[in-house]
Amino acid sequence: MQYISQEDKELIESRLKTFESNTGCELLLILAGESDQYPGASWRFGILSGFVLTFIFSLFFEFHHSYIWPVATLIITLLMTWIGHFNWAKKFALSEIEVERETYEKALEYFHTLGTSKVSHKVTAMIMVSLLERKIMVLVDEELRSKITQPELDELVTIMRKHFKENHMALGFIESIASLEEKILNDFGGKVSDANPSELKDILHFL
Repeated sequence: MQYISQEDKELIESRLKTFESNTGCELLLILAGESDQYPGASWRFGILSGFVLTFIFSLFFEFHHSYIWPVATLIITLLMTWIGHFNWAKKFALSEIEVERETYEKALEYFHTLGTSKVSHKVTAMIMVSLLERKIMVLVDEELRSKITQPELDELVTIMRKHFKENHMALGFIESIASLEEKILNDFGGKVSDANPSELKDILHFL
């Protein structure tokens, strides 16, 4: 999966290295295709569109036998459920509550399995973009949470959304990293940790 050019990827990773050197904090960057396969959304798309299409067909074609209606509905529903597995169709049937839950759970999973569990000093942050849901998650550990407020983290999301809408994904990453660095240095009066922050790979993870 590649939504960023190699040149932009190198710029992001260069800024990531600078951030970690200046703050003493590990930063995990993730660009995910989706946070879940959402089988429920595929079925919702299939059932709703199957019913609607069958109803539309009934306006133009006369069903001479009573069994044709349920059979046609079943066939069309199964076909539309299969189509609902494609991301462009699935988006129409996603529930906001479902999306919030799955993106948050996936972000926590990545944060712990790819981030905090792999570093010794445990001062870590993560920025995750999940493309299917168009969601941006920013997570920080307890050390950073002690000084950085949720509204400050939400500002990073706002920065990224602004640039993403303009198709400047790389700039969104770079400016949000710069903003997080500024907040850490201001709130902690310098580096948050003197430990070597290069325990994680300084790369943008495509998942």
